[in-house]
Amino acid sequence: MYKTLLTLTLFSASALAQQPGMAPDLEEMFFKQFDANQDGVVSEEEFLKPTRAQFEHMDRNRDGVLDQAEVKAFNDEMNQRMKEMQQRMQQQGMPQRMPPR
Repeated sequence: MYKTLLTLTLFSASALAQQPGMAPDLEEMFFKQFDANQDGVVSEEEFLKPTRAQFEHMDRNRDGVLDQAEVKAFNDEMNQRMKEMQQRMQQQGMPQRMPPR
């Protein structure tokens, strides 16, 4: 689950990095994502809240555990979202990969 969050965060960062003249500020992105009360620090509760929300989203039958079918359904959903995002980026003329440095 943490891997999925990290993947989505990195994917979002790479999408931003592909925009001309924009380099992602990963620290700023982190605080926008997790510092819910905007006090300049991220508590454990703030950090874990998105993970809990993701768990609740994935636990479709609300039994408090994730089975293989629920994880597969979530991964399929994320793959579909990524494909749709890539299609939108292509339609907007954005490059799909970061240019070599």
